[in-house]
Amino acid sequence: MDKCFSNVRELDIVFNFNKVHAILDEIILGGEVLETSSSEVVKAVEEIYKMERAANSIMAVPSITSWQGR
Repeated sequence: MDKCFSNVRELDIVFNFNKVHAILDEIILGGEVLETSSSEVVKAVEEIYKMERAANSIMAVPSITSWQGR
């Protein structure tokens, strides 16, 4: 958690629960430990957020239907 948040505090966990959930999903699945290497977990979480940012930037482009009303 410290590698993803730098000096993680309770408020970091409360306000960034989606990121915490993604981190835990990379470590544990179905009650079994998948990954114990913190560097691998950090790389996977960073990749997830890169893909999310790319998807959000695509969604921010106005669609053709939104331009028809002008």
